[in-house]
Amino acid sequence: MTDEEQNARAYQQLGRLKSTLREREARLDEMEKRLAALERSTAVQFGRLVAGAARNPKRGKRLPRELYRLWRKRNAPASAPGSSGGGGVEPDRIDRPENRLLVAGPCDDLIIAGVLAPHTASALAEHAKVVPLYPHDAAIALESADVDMLVVDAAAGEPGSPWAYLGVPGMYDRDLALHEIRRIAAARSLPLVLWGEAPPATLASLPWDATATAPGRLAELLEPGRLPGGVGGRPLTRNAVR
Repeated sequence: MTDEEQNARAYQQLGRLKSTLREREARLDEMEKRLAALERSTAVQFGRLVAGAARNPKRGKRLPRELYRLWRKRNAPASAPGSSGGGGVEPDRIDRPENRLLVAGPCDDLIIAGVLAPHTASALAEHAKVVPLYPHDAAIALESADVDMLVVDAAAGEPGSPWAYLGVPGMYDRDLALHEIRRIAAARSLPLVLWGEAPPATLASLPWDATATAPGRLAELLEPGRLPGGVGGRPLTRNAVR
């Protein structure tokens, strides 16, 4: 076999491999679209809400409001998932609520996800279960944690704390991390609470559901009617819990 024949056969094989690769990429793209449509389906979201309420009885108080919100959005047009040129498939980092039902001994106390200074975390731990969030994995932790609210401490940006310099102009990495967990909390209908006295202007200017300084009264935010109009992304309330 001559060199020209070998080259021609090699090019033919390369063409077949490229064709097979394009076909598999098209199939993968179709499966991703179907999976995205399934994740957005009302039936799946309904099952997650009910399973989450069964896992944590305290979340059952919000279940009627969440089901009503889901019912209103049932006919909303779904946006097509965007496609990026160089990005791969992002793994689903959210633990399924139905998997959480397998955990023995569900917690009946208030569960707080917090951006907290160390002394604040210790004070709140005496009144609730605290899930501390850190800048490098705050979004992952909040997505997978079964919590009742997100609390951001005005003193979290003190030097030496995990969130050092939060609220200081120019610290974009801290601002981006906080923005992401606020978005996740709003999507999960978790109350956004600003904790502490004299917060920096960069934090005080953000929309909050309430402010608080008394750890023993945080549970009042979960009472029906305490946060009228729903939770997440609303202006700071005048009747802040103290």
